[in-house]
Amino acid sequence: MMDKTQIENFLKANGVTHTAKEEEIRSVLLSASFNNNEVDTALLILRENIKNKETHVDTLHKVFHSDDRLEPVEINSLLGITVNFTNGDISDIIQNRRKFNTPSVLAVVFLSVLIVLVGLVFMIHQNKVGPFYETSILSETK
Repeated sequence: MMDKTQIENFLKANGVTHTAKEEEIRSVLLSASFNNNEVDTALLILRENIKNKETHVDTLHKVFHSDDRLEPVEINSLLGITVNFTNGDISDIIQNRRKFNTPSVLAVVFLSVLIVLVGLVFMIHQNKVGPFYETSILSETK
């Protein structure tokens, strides 16, 4: 893993300070055969807070490279937003959102069957089939 002092020394050896613009640092690191991920990591290390360095880097790795959920502390450190939910609360919300209640399912089934029946009766009427069939006996008596 990269260390902040190593990156600062490397930049100093190339004539750039660690407080320089991001574009300058990026161009120096890219010219030294760093790939884009390594450059992004180096910039992150240079710009991060020393007190919570490890948590911040782990949090960004969790956001971009895994499917793990973020803890409220991690959200607070990334966005500065205080979150009062626990993982159990979020799991309950997700499970409740996926459930269908019986009245709504019955209403959808009833309306679907009703639409199909109305369409079927309409097609039978248009094609003069079944009860709408005109026989020759009825037409002869008229």
